[in-house]
Amino acid sequence: MSSSTRFPSRRSVILGGAAALGTLPILSRRASAAEWPTKPVKFIVPFAAGGTTDILARVVAQKMSEEMGQQFIVENKAGAGGNIAADFVAKAEGDGYTFLVGTPGTHAINKFVFKNMTYDPVKDLASVIVIAKVPNLFSVTNSLPAKSVKEFIELAKAKPDEYFYGTPGLGSTAHLSTELFKSMTGVKLTHVPYKGSAPALTDLIGGRVHVMIDNLPAAQPFAESNQIRALAVSTSKRWEPMKDIPTIAESGVDGYDAASWFTIAAPAKTPKEIIAKLNASTDKFIKSTDGTARLIKLGADPTGGSPVDMDAYVQSEIEKWGKVAQFAGIKPE
Repeated sequence: MSSSTRFPSRRSVILGGAAALGTLPILSRRASAAEWPTKPVKFIVPFAAGGTTDILARVVAQKMSEEMGQQFIVENKAGAGGNIAADFVAKAEGDGYTFLVGTPGTHAINKFVFKNMTYDPVKDLASVIVIAKVPNLFSVTNSLPAKSVKEFIELAKAKPDEYFYGTPGLGSTAHLSTELFKSMTGVKLTHVPYKGSAPALTDLIGGRVHVMIDNLPAAQPFAESNQIRALAVSTSKRWEPMKDIPTIAESGVDGYDAASWFTIAAPAKTPKEIIAKLNASTDKFIKSTDGTARLIKLGADPTGGSPVDMDAYVQSEIEKWGKVAQFAGIKPE
């Protein structure tokens, strides 16, 4: 045997073997991410069945079941403004089989409303995608003479605290959207919280409250049947199916922009490859002709984008609603 031909030493064999073994978990994780999903996936919804969050979750789940060849199951875990569901997902195994269908409450508002939060929406949940944004409809009771937002502001300023605004509850997007409106216009209104949109809208129709800035899907049918008067939408651009109605910003409150929004989030330790795979499939559906049409029909503005886009949006919403909560004197309870 020549001096240039040598068998590897025992040490090099051991070290080489150890290095190879060290790559196995990484290769295994990559393989499992590529094969994912291999069993049913759960979408955890933080509210009862039948609401906007639940309906949007089921639309996406149905499409993902068709795309992925595995069942995507919607499971409702209502309570504590969404905290029960969000905490459940935050503490779940990060294996790609449990996701949260999140809202402004679970991601950006609840931390300003609830004292004993058991999860951190930024640290404990990983962003997947923003499914859609839902405008709020600025509506008044028919007995009120205001025919525009500007006229309503004039009425409210003439009689501070004498006009009542209804909401589905303390800390809801309707509540904070109205407080944002107050902070930007200087009007003084009296808050009347209800247990849900339905009773609040019933009292708006009856004139027991005077104004609401509530989710468009809940308020739109009553506006279209002329039971209440829609004056504006809350988002920065007009809502195409009701394009004759101006935005609040167009109506003299420059820069006003508020919406409910719906996301998919995962436990923080979920592999990025799985998040990327679900993001790509969901984004494709949201931006497809069929997906866009289905979401708009539900009163939702299709959004999509990357996990990084969702991170940035959620952070901006936390900052915005934190300032509004401070203005409104909302303290965690």
